[in-house]
Amino acid sequence: METIKKLKEFKKPIIEYNNRKYIFSIRSLIIFAIGAPLSAYLIYLFYDLEINYYLHEIVVKQTVYFLNLFFNMNVEAQFAPSGKYDWRFNFPLGNIDGDPLSSIYFETFCTGIQAICVFAGIIIFTPHSQDKDTKKDVIWRKTKSLIISSVIFYVVNIIRMLIQIDLYYIGYRWNDIHFSISAASSFIAAIIVLLMHKWIPEFILSIIYTGTLVSEPIKQKRKEKVKNSVENSNQVKLNTMRKILRMERKNYYDEISQWAEKFGYAIEGDNLVVPDTEISEFIELLMLDKPFSIENSNTKIEK
Repeated sequence: METIKKLKEFKKPIIEYNNRKYIFSIRSLIIFAIGAPLSAYLIYLFYDLEINYYLHEIVVKQTVYFLNLFFNMNVEAQFAPSGKYDWRFNFPLGNIDGDPLSSIYFETFCTGIQAICVFAGIIIFTPHSQDKDTKKDVIWRKTKSLIISSVIFYVVNIIRMLIQIDLYYIGYRWNDIHFSISAASSFIAAIIVLLMHKWIPEFILSIIYTGTLVSEPIKQKRKEKVKNSVENSNQVKLNTMRKILRMERKNYYDEISQWAEKFGYAIEGDNLVVPDTEISEFIELLMLDKPFSIENSNTKIEK
């Protein structure tokens, strides 16, 4: 509770991307984290109800049409209710050599609807920026992303089944190709994420924003520790300053030496030593949103 209270009190960060400003409320981020996975699951459960098995029929018949069009394998879409299955692919003439083939039963998972549900949940619950200019067209951008991503997933799923059934028809074992090709086709999710970032950068930026909010109390606590150390002993551990200055571990000794020289600080062993005359300004620069930024460094040099 104390952490949440501090998050509400501190000044919200602003992410600027493509000349737009992104500011998210903590409530919208929490709703996103809970609502996206929960809605995806509930949408899938809805389509897994028997009243929606018309989707099975549509997908099976479309797949059969293209199988016979491209591969001339005389496969049939057969209505054969059995438990969670209503439709199946039937091969009355057997495989390419005329040998009998077992029918392939079709279930909700085979429609690819689960991928559409996941991205639908993400798109719907992705938080809107509190900047009025940034959010004014977000509904249209979300609608476009939802439609295009759903179409892509649907088409890719049909292509996946065409490849799998054709390989089965020419002699490959179904278990050898079913899961491997299904897993390989998931690469399309990466493409959808890229498209989403183009139209809904709020998705990735809200994740970055969440990381910033979570790390803020840690940063503030670290700054307070440095402030107290400098006030009490005029020095602070170099490793602590490295974290505040976000220097890479492999180069930070060289970088922090140059940085200390610019600001008029000294390095003694593993400690940064701040002269008495510089303590007040050191603390002032430390407490900025961007501690000891290049701009501040240049200002210091000019003095």
